[in-house]
Amino acid sequence: MSGRRRHAGRWVAAAGAGLFMVVLAPVVLVAGVGNPPCQVVSPDTVTTPAATAGGGMFAQPLELQPDRWYRVGATEYGGPSDPGSGEYAASGVYLPAYPDSFAELSLLDSNPANTGAFTFADANALGNLPYGTSIRVANGVREQVLVKRDVGYGQGPGQTIPYRIDVWHTAAEKLGITKTPVEIELAPASGTAATLHQLPTPASANQGGGCASNTVQLTLTAGQSAQILPDGQATAPADAPAAVKDAIAAGNQLIDKPYLYGGGHGQPLATLADSYDCSSSTSYILYGAGVFSDWPQDSTQLETYGRPGPGAWITVYANSAHAFIDVAGVVMDTAHYAPTTPAGSGPRWQPASIITAQYAGDQTAGNGGFVQRHPEGL
Repeated sequence: MSGRRRHAGRWVAAAGAGLFMVVLAPVVLVAGVGNPPCQVVSPDTVTTPAATAGGGMFAQPLELQPDRWYRVGATEYGGPSDPGSGEYAASGVYLPAYPDSFAELSLLDSNPANTGAFTFADANALGNLPYGTSIRVANGVREQVLVKRDVGYGQGPGQTIPYRIDVWHTAAEKLGITKTPVEIELAPASGTAATLHQLPTPASANQGGGCASNTVQLTLTAGQSAQILPDGQATAPADAPAAVKDAIAAGNQLIDKPYLYGGGHGQPLATLADSYDCSSSTSYILYGAGVFSDWPQDSTQLETYGRPGPGAWITVYANSAHAFIDVAGVVMDTAHYAPTTPAGSGPRWQPASIITAQYAGDQTAGNGGFVQRHPEGL
C-alpha cells in the first residue's frame, strides 16, 4: 500500500492448487551475488593511533578505511538536551531539516574558536572527513546512516575514547545515544550492501564470530524465472542480469518486515527500515538493483518511474493508491492475496499468477487500473 494513500485490501479466494507453485531444486547456492566472502571485522581489533607527547594534538586522527568498523564515542547535541547549541551548523545548514546529521569533533587540546580561527579543517578526529561524508553508526542493534553537516570542537584530552562525534538530537534519540560508545564505518553507496555481503556486521551485533545475522543467501536456479522457496525467500535465475539478482537479494531482506503505512519513508534507502509499505518496498528493491535514486517514492511518483510498459525482467505496477513490483516472474507485494510466508501483511514474495488476475491490466491501455513501468534495459 502506498506511503501517501491507503488502498482498500482486495482478497482472492484460495482455489485448488492454483495458489501453489513447484519449487525447483537449486542449481547453485551462493552467499550473495558474485559469492563474495562473509566478512566480520571487530572494531576492537583496529589499532588506534597513540597519543602524542607534548602540546597540540593529543592523538592522531583516526583515518577511516572502507569496510572496517571502528569504536568511537558519540554525544548527543541540539534539542532539549543541549539548547545552547543552536539550530544552525557551522556551515549554515538548518539542522532540523536534516535530522540524520553528525558533527566531526576536533582533537585539538585548546579551542582555536577562542581566537576566531576555528575552521572545518580543525574537525579532524576521524581524519578530517570531507563535508557531506556519510557514516554508518551502530549502537547495539540500532543502526543509522548519518551525514557530516557540522563540526565541533571536541572533548579534549583524558577521554576514555578520544575519537568522538556529535550526533544531532533527532538521530541520537533514535540510536539511543547520550554519551555512548558506538561503532562506525564509512557508509557504502548501495542500500543493499548488507544484503550482498559488502558490509561487515558491527561487533556488538555479531554472535560467536560467525556470519552476520542479517546475511541473506541468494539461491540461483536454472531457467528464466525466479521461484519462491518454502521459507519465503526467492531464488534468482542463474542467467538473469546482475541487477535482477541484486533486486531479488534486496527483496529477500524485506520478507520478515511488517506492514506500516508510511513505513520506510522519510529516510534514505541506504538504511534498512523496521517496516515498509507498498511503495517503499518497491523503491528499496529498485534501489538494490542500482536503478533508483537514494530516497523512496510514493505510488503516485512511481507511475512515472523509468520507461513505460512492462519490462523483460522487472515491471513496476503503480497507481495513486498502491504499487508493487514483478521481478523475474515473482511479485513483491504488501497485500493479502494468499497465505504468505513468513505470515503477515508486509512485503512478501508472491506468485505472479495470483497478482495477474487483479493487476495485469495497463492503465495506459485502458484495460486496468495500474500503470506499468520498467527500468531502462530491464
